[in-house]
Amino acid sequence: MEISAWISNNESLLNGIAAVIVIFGFLGAIGRTLFKGLRDESRKVSHSNRITLAELSSPSPYRIEFADSEGVNIAYSSFGDSGPPLIVTPGIISNLHVTSHLPPIRETMNSLSEFAKITNFDKRGQGLSDPTSQVATMEERVKDISCIADTTQTEKFFLMGISEGGPMSIKYAVDNPDRVAGLILFGTTARFSRSDDYPLGISDNALDGMIQSWGTGSLRDIFFPSIPREVIDDDTYKGFEKLLSDRRSMSQIVDYMKTLDVRPILKNITCPTLVIHFTGDLAVPVRMGRYLADKIPNSKFLEIAGVDHCDLGNAPEAISEIRTMLQAQPI
Repeated sequence: MEISAWISNNESLLNGIAAVIVIFGFLGAIGRTLFKGLRDESRKVSHSNRITLAELSSPSPYRIEFADSEGVNIAYSSFGDSGPPLIVTPGIISNLHVTSHLPPIRETMNSLSEFAKITNFDKRGQGLSDPTSQVATMEERVKDISCIADTTQTEKFFLMGISEGGPMSIKYAVDNPDRVAGLILFGTTARFSRSDDYPLGISDNALDGMIQSWGTGSLRDIFFPSIPREVIDDDTYKGFEKLLSDRRSMSQIVDYMKTLDVRPILKNITCPTLVIHFTGDLAVPVRMGRYLADKIPNSKFLEIAGVDHCDLGNAPEAISEIRTMLQAQPI
Protein backbone atom coordinates (compact mmCIF):
# COMPACT_ATOMS: atom_id res chain seq x y z
CA MET A 1 0.00 0.00 0.00
CA GLU A 2 1.34 3.48 -0.84
CA ILE A 3 2.32 5.66 2.11
CA SER A 4 -0.25 8.37 1.31
CA ALA A 5 -3.10 5.87 1.33
CA TRP A 6 -1.83 4.24 4.53
CA ILE A 7 -1.60 7.58 6.34
CA SER A 8 -5.08 8.56 5.17
CA ASN A 9 -6.59 5.28 6.32
CA ASN A 10 -4.84 5.47 9.69
CA GLU A 11 -5.29 9.16 10.43
CA SER A 12 -7.07 8.50 13.74
CA LEU A 13 -4.28 6.22 14.90
CA LEU A 14 -1.60 8.77 14.04
CA ASN A 15 -3.47 11.59 15.74
CA GLY A 16 -3.93 9.43 18.82
CA ILE A 17 -0.20 8.79 18.95
CA ALA A 18 0.41 12.52 18.60
CA ALA A 19 -1.87 13.27 21.54
CA VAL A 20 -0.02 10.80 23.73
CA ILE A 21 3.31 12.35 22.74
CA VAL A 22 2.11 15.87 23.45
CA ILE A 23 0.45 15.04 26.77
CA PHE A 24 3.21 12.91 28.22
CA GLY A 25 6.21 14.38 26.41
CA PHE A 26 7.25 10.84 25.42
CA LEU A 27 8.96 9.69 22.26
CA GLY A 28 11.03 6.58 22.67
CA ALA A 29 13.02 4.54 20.21
CA ILE A 30 9.90 2.85 18.86
CA GLY A 31 8.21 6.18 18.17
CA ARG A 32 11.29 7.61 16.51
CA THR A 33 11.59 4.53 14.33
CA LEU A 34 7.92 4.76 13.33
CA PHE A 35 8.09 8.42 12.34
CA LYS A 36 11.45 8.00 10.64
CA GLY A 37 10.05 5.17 8.54
CA LEU A 38 7.00 7.18 7.54
CA ARG A 39 9.15 10.20 6.82
CA ASP A 40 11.63 8.31 4.69
CA GLU A 41 8.88 6.68 2.65
CA SER A 42 6.73 9.75 2.19
CA ARG A 43 9.46 12.21 1.26
CA LYS A 44 13.20 12.47 0.82
CA VAL A 45 15.20 15.07 2.74
CA SER A 46 18.67 16.14 1.79
CA HIS A 47 20.68 18.09 4.34
CA SER A 48 24.42 17.62 4.48
CA ASN A 49 25.79 19.68 7.35
CA ARG A 50 25.11 19.49 11.07
CA ILE A 51 23.65 22.74 12.44
CA THR A 52 24.73 23.99 15.85
CA LEU A 53 22.76 26.18 18.24
CA ALA A 54 25.23 28.99 17.58
CA GLU A 55 24.47 28.77 13.87
CA LEU A 56 20.71 28.70 14.50
CA SER A 57 20.93 31.85 16.59
CA SER A 58 23.34 33.72 14.30
CA PRO A 59 22.12 36.87 12.52
CA SER A 60 19.74 36.51 9.62
CA PRO A 61 21.28 37.00 6.17
CA TYR A 62 18.44 39.40 5.45
CA ARG A 63 18.25 42.97 6.68
CA ILE A 64 16.07 43.34 9.77
CA GLU A 65 13.88 46.44 9.84
CA PHE A 66 11.17 47.67 12.18
CA ALA A 67 7.63 48.91 11.71
CA ASP A 68 5.98 51.07 14.39
CA SER A 69 2.61 49.57 15.28
CA GLU A 70 1.07 52.04 17.74
CA GLY A 71 4.31 52.30 19.71
CA VAL A 72 5.34 48.64 19.41
CA ASN A 73 8.27 47.84 17.11
CA ILE A 74 7.49 44.91 14.83
CA ALA A 75 10.59 43.32 13.29
CA TYR A 76 10.41 42.29 9.64
CA SER A 77 12.63 41.34 6.72
CA SER A 78 11.96 41.38 2.99
CA PHE A 79 13.73 39.39 0.30
CA GLY A 80 13.20 37.54 -2.94
CA ASP A 81 12.30 38.08 -6.56
CA SER A 82 10.60 41.23 -7.78
CA GLY A 83 7.39 39.24 -8.25
CA PRO A 84 4.09 39.66 -6.39
CA PRO A 85 4.40 40.66 -2.71
CA LEU A 86 3.72 37.85 -0.23
CA ILE A 87 3.43 38.65 3.49
CA VAL A 88 3.89 35.58 5.70
CA THR A 89 2.37 35.36 9.17
CA PRO A 90 4.44 32.93 11.25
CA GLY A 91 3.41 29.96 13.36
CA ILE A 92 3.22 29.60 17.12
CA ILE A 93 6.58 31.27 17.89
CA SER A 94 8.79 33.29 15.56
CA ASN A 95 12.33 34.65 15.53
CA LEU A 96 13.66 36.08 12.28
CA HIS A 97 17.25 35.14 13.06
CA VAL A 98 16.45 31.53 13.96
CA THR A 99 13.92 30.80 11.23
CA SER A 100 16.28 32.08 8.54
CA HIS A 101 18.59 29.16 9.45
CA LEU A 102 16.04 26.47 10.40
CA PRO A 103 15.91 24.08 7.40
CA PRO A 104 12.10 23.63 7.00
CA ILE A 105 11.33 27.35 7.21
CA ARG A 106 14.47 28.44 5.35
CA GLU A 107 13.87 26.10 2.43
CA THR A 108 10.16 26.92 2.23
CA MET A 109 10.89 30.63 2.07
CA ASN A 110 13.74 30.14 -0.42
CA SER A 111 11.40 28.23 -2.73
CA LEU A 112 8.73 30.93 -2.52
CA SER A 113 11.24 33.74 -3.02
CA GLU A 114 12.04 32.43 -6.49
CA PHE A 115 8.80 33.96 -7.78
CA ALA A 116 7.61 36.34 -5.03
CA LYS A 117 8.89 39.13 -2.83
CA ILE A 118 8.65 37.71 0.69
CA THR A 119 8.08 39.73 3.83
CA ASN A 120 8.43 37.80 7.10
CA PHE A 121 7.88 39.31 10.53
CA ASP A 122 8.00 38.47 14.22
CA LYS A 123 4.69 38.82 16.01
CA ARG A 124 4.66 41.40 18.78
CA GLY A 125 6.16 39.97 21.95
CA GLN A 126 8.22 37.43 20.00
CA GLY A 127 11.64 37.20 18.43
CA LEU A 128 13.11 40.57 17.51
CA SER A 129 9.86 42.50 17.95
CA ASP A 130 9.28 44.44 21.16
CA PRO A 131 8.49 42.30 24.21
CA THR A 132 5.00 42.53 25.70
CA SER A 133 3.65 41.64 29.13
CA GLN A 134 1.00 39.40 27.62
CA VAL A 135 0.14 37.70 24.36
CA ALA A 136 -1.23 40.07 21.73
CA THR A 137 -4.94 40.05 21.00
CA MET A 138 -6.33 39.12 17.61
CA GLU A 139 -7.12 42.78 16.96
CA GLU A 140 -3.52 43.80 17.68
CA ARG A 141 -2.15 41.10 15.41
CA VAL A 142 -4.39 42.19 12.56
CA LYS A 143 -3.21 45.78 13.03
CA ASP A 144 0.39 44.57 12.93
CA ILE A 145 -0.16 43.02 9.48
CA SER A 146 -1.48 46.37 8.25
CA CYS A 147 1.48 48.11 9.84
CA ILE A 148 3.93 45.86 8.00
CA ALA A 149 2.10 46.41 4.70
CA ASP A 150 1.98 50.19 5.20
CA THR A 151 5.63 50.45 6.22
CA THR A 152 6.78 48.46 3.17
CA GLN A 153 4.40 50.50 0.99
CA THR A 154 2.58 47.36 -0.09
CA GLU A 155 -0.95 48.41 -0.98
CA LYS A 156 -2.11 44.98 -2.15
CA PHE A 157 -0.50 41.63 -1.49
CA PHE A 158 -0.90 37.91 -1.03
CA LEU A 159 -1.13 36.73 2.55
CA MET A 160 0.13 33.36 3.83
CA GLY A 161 -0.84 32.12 7.28
CA ILE A 162 1.23 29.25 8.68
CA SER A 163 -0.10 27.17 11.59
CA GLU A 164 -1.08 29.52 14.45
CA GLY A 165 -0.70 32.42 12.02
CA GLY A 166 -3.72 31.17 10.06
CA PRO A 167 -6.58 32.63 12.12
CA MET A 168 -5.06 36.11 12.18
CA SER A 169 -4.57 35.93 8.41
CA ILE A 170 -8.19 34.88 7.94
CA LYS A 171 -9.38 37.77 10.11
CA TYR A 172 -7.20 40.22 8.20
CA ALA A 173 -8.46 39.00 4.81
CA VAL A 174 -12.09 39.41 5.91
CA ASP A 175 -11.50 42.86 7.39
CA ASN A 176 -9.36 44.10 4.47
CA PRO A 177 -10.71 42.51 1.27
CA ASP A 178 -9.36 45.35 -0.84
CA ARG A 179 -5.77 44.65 0.20
CA VAL A 180 -5.54 40.86 0.01
CA ALA A 181 -5.17 39.50 -3.52
CA GLY A 182 -5.15 35.90 -2.34
CA LEU A 183 -4.95 33.88 0.86
CA ILE A 184 -2.75 30.83 1.47
CA LEU A 185 -3.49 28.79 4.59
CA PHE A 186 -0.83 26.21 5.40
CA GLY A 187 -1.05 23.63 8.18
CA THR A 188 -3.61 25.71 10.02
CA THR A 189 -7.16 25.74 11.32
CA ALA A 190 -10.10 28.00 12.13
CA ARG A 191 -10.13 26.78 15.74
CA PHE A 192 -7.60 24.74 17.71
CA SER A 193 -9.57 23.75 20.78
CA ARG A 194 -12.14 20.94 20.76
CA SER A 195 -15.72 21.79 21.73
CA ASP A 196 -19.19 20.27 21.54
CA ASP A 197 -19.80 21.99 18.21
CA TYR A 198 -16.24 21.36 17.00
CA PRO A 199 -15.37 17.75 17.91
CA LEU A 200 -12.55 17.58 15.37
CA GLY A 201 -10.45 20.03 17.41
CA ILE A 202 -7.53 19.27 19.72
CA SER A 203 -8.31 18.51 23.37
CA ASP A 204 -7.31 21.11 25.95
CA ASN A 205 -5.26 18.42 27.72
CA ALA A 206 -3.20 17.92 24.58
CA LEU A 207 -2.73 21.66 24.13
CA ASP A 208 -1.68 22.01 27.78
CA GLY A 209 0.81 19.20 27.24
CA MET A 210 2.83 21.48 24.99
CA ILE A 211 3.64 23.66 27.99
CA GLN A 212 5.29 20.92 30.03
CA SER A 213 6.91 19.37 26.96
CA TRP A 214 8.44 22.65 25.81
CA GLY A 215 12.20 22.68 26.18
CA THR A 216 12.47 18.89 26.41
CA GLY A 217 12.74 18.30 22.66
CA SER A 218 9.91 15.75 22.70
CA LEU A 219 7.82 17.83 20.29
CA ARG A 220 10.33 17.86 17.42
CA ASP A 221 8.78 14.84 15.65
CA ILE A 222 5.43 16.61 15.70
CA PHE A 223 6.47 20.09 14.58
CA PHE A 224 9.63 19.37 12.56
CA PRO A 225 9.78 15.70 11.53
CA SER A 226 11.66 16.65 8.37
CA ILE A 227 14.78 17.66 10.31
CA PRO A 228 17.12 14.63 10.57
CA ARG A 229 18.95 14.18 13.85
CA GLU A 230 22.13 14.09 11.78
CA VAL A 231 21.44 17.76 11.00
CA ILE A 232 20.06 18.98 14.34
CA ASP A 233 20.65 16.62 17.24
CA ASP A 234 18.31 16.38 20.22
CA ASP A 235 20.41 18.56 22.53
CA THR A 236 20.56 21.31 19.92
CA TYR A 237 16.81 21.04 19.35
CA LYS A 238 16.15 21.42 23.09
CA GLY A 239 18.30 24.55 23.06
CA PHE A 240 16.39 25.79 20.02
CA GLU A 241 13.06 25.52 21.87
CA LYS A 242 14.44 27.32 24.93
CA LEU A 243 15.88 30.01 22.66
CA LEU A 244 12.44 30.69 21.22
CA SER A 245 10.41 30.74 24.41
CA ASP A 246 10.23 29.80 28.07
CA ARG A 247 7.36 27.79 29.58
CA ARG A 248 5.69 30.85 31.06
CA SER A 249 5.40 32.44 27.64
CA MET A 250 4.31 29.14 26.12
CA SER A 251 1.55 28.91 28.73
CA GLN A 252 0.27 32.33 27.66
CA ILE A 253 0.39 31.33 24.00
CA VAL A 254 -1.52 28.09 24.63
CA ASP A 255 -4.18 29.97 26.59
CA TYR A 256 -4.50 32.35 23.65
CA MET A 257 -4.78 29.49 21.17
CA LYS A 258 -7.71 28.07 23.14
CA THR A 259 -9.65 31.30 22.53
CA LEU A 260 -9.13 31.38 18.76
CA ASP A 261 -12.22 30.73 16.69
CA VAL A 262 -12.70 32.30 13.26
CA ARG A 263 -15.27 29.77 12.06
CA PRO A 264 -18.09 32.35 11.93
CA ILE A 265 -16.23 34.54 9.42
CA LEU A 266 -14.96 31.86 7.00
CA LYS A 267 -17.99 32.41 4.79
CA ASN A 268 -17.01 36.06 4.44
CA ILE A 269 -13.67 35.41 2.72
CA THR A 270 -13.94 36.77 -0.81
CA CYS A 271 -10.39 36.45 -2.16
CA PRO A 272 -9.02 33.30 -3.85
CA THR A 273 -7.91 30.90 -1.12
CA LEU A 274 -5.53 27.95 -1.23
CA VAL A 275 -5.54 25.55 1.74
CA ILE A 276 -2.46 23.31 2.01
CA HIS A 277 -2.06 20.47 4.48
CA PHE A 278 0.11 17.39 4.95
CA THR A 279 -1.95 14.21 5.28
CA GLY A 280 -0.07 13.03 8.36
CA ASP A 281 0.39 16.41 10.07
CA LEU A 282 0.57 15.55 13.78
CA ALA A 283 0.54 19.15 15.05
CA VAL A 284 -2.63 20.26 13.27
CA PRO A 285 -4.47 17.17 11.94
CA VAL A 286 -5.50 17.24 8.31
CA ARG A 287 -9.19 17.01 9.21
CA MET A 288 -8.94 20.62 10.41
CA GLY A 289 -7.52 21.72 7.07
CA ARG A 290 -10.29 19.91 5.23
CA TYR A 291 -12.83 21.74 7.37
CA LEU A 292 -11.28 25.08 6.39
CA ALA A 293 -11.44 24.31 2.70
CA ASP A 294 -15.03 23.09 3.01
CA LYS A 295 -16.21 26.26 4.75
CA ILE A 296 -14.34 28.89 2.70
CA PRO A 297 -16.20 29.82 -0.52
CA ASN A 298 -14.46 28.79 -3.73
CA SER A 299 -11.30 27.65 -1.95
CA LYS A 300 -8.91 25.01 -3.27
CA PHE A 301 -7.61 22.23 -1.03
CA LEU A 302 -4.23 20.65 -1.63
CA GLU A 303 -3.41 17.60 0.48
CA ILE A 304 0.21 16.48 0.42
CA ALA A 305 1.36 12.98 1.34
CA GLY A 306 3.68 13.02 4.33
CA VAL A 307 3.89 13.58 8.08
CA ASP A 308 5.24 17.11 8.04
CA HIS A 309 3.79 20.28 9.52
CA CYS A 310 5.45 23.28 7.88
CA ASP A 311 8.10 22.20 5.36
CA LEU A 312 7.22 22.97 1.74
CA GLY A 313 10.83 23.01 0.58
CA ASN A 314 10.47 19.41 -0.54
CA ALA A 315 6.86 19.64 -1.70
CA PRO A 316 7.16 20.87 -5.30
CA GLU A 317 3.45 20.35 -6.00
CA ALA A 318 2.57 22.85 -3.26
CA ILE A 319 5.14 25.39 -4.41
CA SER A 320 3.80 25.02 -7.95
CA GLU A 321 0.21 25.66 -6.79
CA ILE A 322 1.28 28.78 -4.91
CA ARG A 323 3.21 30.03 -7.94
CA THR A 324 0.16 29.47 -10.16
CA MET A 325 -2.06 31.33 -7.72
CA LEU A 326 0.25 34.33 -7.47
CA GLN A 327 0.72 34.56 -11.22
CA ALA A 328 -3.00 34.18 -11.95
CA GLN A 329 -4.12 37.10 -9.77
CA PRO A 330 -2.84 40.45 -11.06
CA ILE A 331 -2.05 43.11 -8.49
